[in-house]
Amino acid sequence: MGDRLRRLEECNRVVSDEVEPIAWLPGYPAELTEQAFLDDGTPVVFRAIHPDDAARVERLFHRLSPQARYMRFFTSIARPSASMIRYLVTLDYVDRLAIVAEIRGEIVGVARYDRLAAVAPPAVPMDPAEAEAAVVVEDAWQGRGIATRLLWRLSSAAVNRGVHTFTATILAQNRAMMRLLTVLGENMSTELSGGEYTVKLRLAGAPPPRAEQDAPGDSAHP
Repeated sequence: MGDRLRRLEECNRVVSDEVEPIAWLPGYPAELTEQAFLDDGTPVVFRAIHPDDAARVERLFHRLSPQARYMRFFTSIARPSASMIRYLVTLDYVDRLAIVAEIRGEIVGVARYDRLAAVAPPAVPMDPAEAEAAVVVEDAWQGRGIATRLLWRLSSAAVNRGVHTFTATILAQNRAMMRLLTVLGENMSTELSGGEYTVKLRLAGAPPPRAEQDAPGDSAHP
């Protein structure tokens, strides 16, 4: 399934010289900036989020339907706080990364991951190769392939940063998200509890787990 999506990306991706990266922000991953086209020819810019996106992210939030907000945040938030917006747009691009889809100057979708070892309390041991992932797309732009493209770019960037597994908590009725995650890898486990799925997915392109690397027959020792 990963090979099929790669071929789709090769057909749709166009790197544009007109897309200018953020030069002033230290550590900003300009290599993630590219322009592509939806199936109907609509141009869309994919890039990492940055602090100047705060107003765009807040506008996106207010354009989301109550259902879309609930699916993403698991609560009915009427208005995001300034601290919440600041947290969403201020990242280090290694342990926390978000990629946006921008159309006509407005953000219409965001996919992000947070490395569990970086955001969990110090006393809680976490696998540094695992990260929690999430995605949201504005209602008016859903069903256009934006979420798939966002998640594929996010997973590729994650693997390059040492993240090999995505975890996610998904409401049981959010079947669209469950289908989306299957394009990122083939080893997906799910557990249903209290109306929520806990999903763990090994990303395509990630190295095999250590147990597989150390399997009998692969060792150089007699």
